[in-house]
Amino acid sequence: MFNRRLGPATSAVILGLLLGGPATPDDAPADHSGHAGHAMTPEQLAMLRKKVPLYAGFTDQQINENMSRMTPDTEAYLSGPSVRDSIGVLGLGHGYAGDGNDQFKAGYASVATAHPTAVGLGMSMMDSAHIQAAVDKLEAAGATTIIVLPSETSETSSLVRQWHYMFGLTDNSGYLEVPRVRTRAKIIMAKSPTRSPIIGRILGENLKTFSKDPANEVALLVMHGPESKEENDEELRNLAKLAAVVKDVTGISEVFYGSLQDDAPPEIRAANVARMREWIAKANASGKTVLVEPVLLTASGRVSQKIGKDLGGLSYTFVDKGMIGHPLFAQWVRDTVAEKARAGS
Repeated sequence: MFNRRLGPATSAVILGLLLGGPATPDDAPADHSGHAGHAMTPEQLAMLRKKVPLYAGFTDQQINENMSRMTPDTEAYLSGPSVRDSIGVLGLGHGYAGDGNDQFKAGYASVATAHPTAVGLGMSMMDSAHIQAAVDKLEAAGATTIIVLPSETSETSSLVRQWHYMFGLTDNSGYLEVPRVRTRAKIIMAKSPTRSPIIGRILGENLKTFSKDPANEVALLVMHGPESKEENDEELRNLAKLAAVVKDVTGISEVFYGSLQDDAPPEIRAANVARMREWIAKANASGKTVLVEPVLLTASGRVSQKIGKDLGGLSYTFVDKGMIGHPLFAQWVRDTVAEKARAGS
């Protein structure tokens, strides 16, 4: 689905290739996942076909090869040894290519000076050991309440559902039914960042760094998007709210938004891309300058690179800055932790 809002006026996606890059040397432990090169059982293969629409048409060999290409799940403890507190912070992300994992950690560096803070990175499709290790370190630093920040761009994504399953907040896993996290601490799960208007401000301010003539410019926000139509529609309704904030921040004449549904069956994704290309071509024909901004946490990752290929041959400016590097993201982290700590006390 692709929507026009505000203002006057194909090949199958291989899921494992979308994931983050290798862990940095100081991440300990570097690999908790155990899935690399591991052939899955028939029961696990059947579960993944049920949970991941893209896998429904894959052979066993294709799924095993896909899973073996995934970057290992990893965790890192960010606070210094002197930081001890009853409130711990756990930032969760899907793992990123290049220096994306370092960008993610930097977004949590500020809160790590006040509260024991760890991050868990990876798709968590086959295991939860990396998140268990992060929780254990937070407890060792005195945390009796752990505020979990699921730092995804879709509240309804299968990965967020997997994290909820890990902490016993739902019985419906996003992927395989991995071991639940064991902890004596109280777990408070926050909403994903795109449910905050702060993200609209970040997107808008990132656009402003490329904008030269707002009255003659239009913008397109491109979301990764969940697989199902119902969840995608919900995310698009939320993206419309962010688009309204972006328009207010930038003064750009129109702000459009769309979802790739990047892990959906290829014909669905291809239709979404076609609608985006059509809109950009029409905007070009009307004399408007087009700015395209992916709604992603980190910059220059694989999804951004794929968007560049999707929109090849069209005239637009690509605003690939990522949201987590903006100072307001660290503010979202601090504000969310403070709010949840008050509510949970």
